[in-house]
Amino acid sequence: MTERAPIIVQPAFRYLGMFLTMLSLVILFAQLFVRSGEVGFVEGIVVYLITWWIVIFTVLPIRIQGQYETGEIVEGSEPGAPVNPRLKEKAFLTTVITSVLWLIFFAVMELGIVDLNTLWGPEYR
Repeated sequence: MTERAPIIVQPAFRYLGMFLTMLSLVILFAQLFVRSGEVGFVEGIVVYLITWWIVIFTVLPIRIQGQYETGEIVEGSEPGAPVNPRLKEKAFLTTVITSVLWLIFFAVMELGIVDLNTLWGPEYR
């Protein structure tokens, strides 16, 4: 089989991803100094990390090409093992997706679109 050409990420999208990631980090660390609404610092970290791990497991299978597909099976390895897993690209993509999801979560909770007290009752807090 022929080798697939790598996807070239336009600089504008890369900068947008970095901006969204930095924005979510700034808002998260601002929770240390300005206490408001529903999302505190610890809750923000926990939601971000859990979301990051969920997203990484959904992103990992994207664009995987196994050794058996290329015909270059390394002796002693699993034929289904990826030739080039592209872990740096996937970590960056995971961070960008998680940052967007976290910003949505933060906005929904801080603006009071979803009130946890109405979902689980007043004894929640």
